[in-house]
Amino acid sequence: MHAEEQVRNRIRDVLADPGVNGLVAAYFDPDGPFAGTFFDLLGENPPRVLTLDDLLATTLLDISWQPFAVRALLAAGNQVTAALAAIPTDLDLWTAGPDVLQSATALHHWLDRLPGVGPVIASKLLARKRPRLVPIHDSVVFRVLAPPKNKFWMTLGAALTESTLRQQIEDLRPAGGDSISLLRLLDVAIWMRHSRSRNARNARRALAVPEPDPLPRANL
Repeated sequence: MHAEEQVRNRIRDVLADPGVNGLVAAYFDPDGPFAGTFFDLLGENPPRVLTLDDLLATTLLDISWQPFAVRALLAAGNQVTAALAAIPTDLDLWTAGPDVLQSATALHHWLDRLPGVGPVIASKLLARKRPRLVPIHDSVVFRVLAPPKNKFWMTLGAALTESTLRQQIEDLRPAGGDSISLLRLLDVAIWMRHSRSRNARNARRALAVPEPDPLPRANL
């Protein structure tokens, strides 16, 4: 079985869980303990400029920025702007060609190498700037989807070429959630079902959703 079909089947398993709709709705409840749409809508988010609002928004996803990284980002403002200019704002991951993915990958790698950043924080920042193109890939997502090492974007994009699967993800969209990208809906569905965080566990308990089976180790 090809890797994209394996990832597609794992996504289907998440979507088939009877509790996932309620969990996604709980995540985007504006009165709840989660980032919800605030991650996308907080402050200013110009498509070609990295702002302090972008850094603040990513902290809503349980990360922090070290002073070294913030100084490096501010000092390299023109470089980051040029890199963002090479990445279209109107492409979905499953329609993006290799040139676009290479541009996004290059910026992700640059961010990854900043002190105290790494691949997860880099993906959260890029998901804020290009939510239709760049998925968040933390350890929970990697453990659930188990994509081939260093081929997450390409494999997930191939899996999402199936329109029926995309529609199943779209069906999770809560009322008033027009700003939420399909990639973000998928990320939230996976995270809320499988995260061991206190808030995710509390949400599952409140909705009488059974705890998931233990996941294998992540291969980020």
